[in-house]
Amino acid sequence: MNDTAREYGGGLFALAFEENAADEILGESRALRTLFTREYTHMLVDPSVPKAERVAMVSELLDGRVHVYLANFVKLMTERRLVTEIGDCFREFERLYYETFRITRVRAESAVELTDPQKQKLEEKLRSHTGSRIEVSYEVVPALIGGMRLVMDNRTIDSTVQARLAEIGAVLADTLI
Repeated sequence: MNDTAREYGGGLFALAFEENAADEILGESRALRTLFTREYTHMLVDPSVPKAERVAMVSELLDGRVHVYLANFVKLMTERRLVTEIGDCFREFERLYYETFRITRVRAESAVELTDPQKQKLEEKLRSHTGSRIEVSYEVVPALIGGMRLVMDNRTIDSTVQARLAEIGAVLADTLI
């Protein structure tokens, strides 16, 4: 994360938090990330397009559709020719949101779709283990064969059949002459 993203993303988060708009802006910023394609970003930094015209395009697109702070943020970034930094600013905003509200994100990968009771039990265990709120994203990865892999806080807990087979293969490879 660069200094610009920390400064601007942090500023947006501080304002949103102070005004109790952090939840709304988090959701809207996630939706806006898809808007900032390479082509759209290029158009907003193109020096041949006057600054007022670039800001007017953003205004037309966002005003009344997203929170006023978020619309103003994107306009400010456009005025300052920092549009290419918006994605990183949104990631910094999200990082600060999860840190401030003590939410642990977990990616749960399994070979088959988990049932709702299984998901609930997993989330309860994770809450008691971490002592924080939990946000779990579930992904089906058939190659795992069975078991589950959890990724949280840059740690991986792998109790999949695929991982066990890899361990057995490594032991066998070391023991064969």
